[in-house]
Amino acid sequence: MDSQKVIVGSYLAASALIWYLVRSFVQWLNFTFYQVRKIPGFEAIREALPVVGAVLVFVILLRNRKTNEILEDVVSELRKVTWPTMEDVKKSTIVVMVCILIASGILAIFDLFFGKVVNFLLG
Repeated sequence: MDSQKVIVGSYLAASALIWYLVRSFVQWLNFTFYQVRKIPGFEAIREALPVVGAVLVFVILLRNRKTNEILEDVVSELRKVTWPTMEDVKKSTIVVMVCILIASGILAIFDLFFGKVVNFLLG
């Protein structure tokens, strides 16, 4: 996959996030403050502002040379990573789950023991 596609995809994801956040904020303003609903043309603003914010973020990111260079370096470094196989991931997951169960059991035993000691001392 071309690194430029990955970079543009990440910019699109950032723009979608900005669209969602601005949309949520404008809706919050609409539902929280009655006076905001009285602003003339607020319905158009409520729909247009998130789109304008998302497009603005996308264009700013796309034109920023430093950000593009950093993301190209990130993509090139990620291509050098040796990713584990699915079998390795399954084995590692099982090991982690067993270790969590053992640690939970040990903590439960200590909790019961110290609870009995405290009850004995206070009782």
